[in-house]
Amino acid sequence: MRANRLLAVTVLSVLGVTGLTACDSGGGDGKEGDAAPAAAGTAAAASVAGGGLEALSPEQVMAEVRAASGKLTSVKVTYGGTGSVTGAVSSDTSGNCTGSLHLKDKGGFEIVRTGGTTWFKPDAEFAGTLTPGTGSAVVGKWVVGARTSAGSFGDFCDLALSTPKQSGLNDDGTPESGITMGGTRQVDGVEAVVLEVRSAKHTGLPLEAVVADQGEPYLLSVSSGGSSLRYGDFNVPVQVTAPPADQVVDPASLGAAAES
Repeated sequence: MRANRLLAVTVLSVLGVTGLTACDSGGGDGKEGDAAPAAAGTAAAASVAGGGLEALSPEQVMAEVRAASGKLTSVKVTYGGTGSVTGAVSSDTSGNCTGSLHLKDKGGFEIVRTGGTTWFKPDAEFAGTLTPGTGSAVVGKWVVGARTSAGSFGDFCDLALSTPKQSGLNDDGTPESGITMGGTRQVDGVEAVVLEVRSAKHTGLPLEAVVADQGEPYLLSVSSGGSSLRYGDFNVPVQVTAPPADQVVDPASLGAAAES
């Protein structure tokens, strides 16, 4: 299931920070036209009456998740557990994004995207992991349109929006095998069903996905091996303001400075 890939790609992206390069938008404008993930507590409870997912097959539940996710206009994803990433990012289908993340043993950064441009502001520890000679120049500043060897900082925005729409599908669009129903539970007062993913495609620890069975069938959480993603604030407007121009630095100029 591609929710598993979200955990994997996130970890790979943060472990692969080895230098900055310039790019025009930091990962595209983020406009999906397909919407975001899923749910939590009061927001799910406020949705139209649902229920009955426990009587469906895993494939049918995943189809319901994909349909509900395609209607969303915004979402907040919270990274937690004992994994490499903690923090939260809110994104919408117009490309707006804001949040802050902390990477284990690497420090943290704030991220903003609007109008097709991405900025990130590293703390002193995270700045030290960037291109040699540029760290001190970016502490407390917003770096515009930056990429690392592992991809764009805008990927943190895009992953949350794109993954739930592909829940339960292989790369070729066929239903993924190895998904089973794992009972029910409550999440922040919302009735939910649990699905477990154990397949040859996903080695190691199984993945657990929790889907709201009250209101819209939103994906509430994904967890595996101590790492977790929780979804909420769906359809809540994402308020973003571009950083002031005098607080923005360009990675291309940083590279030139580092080489001089």
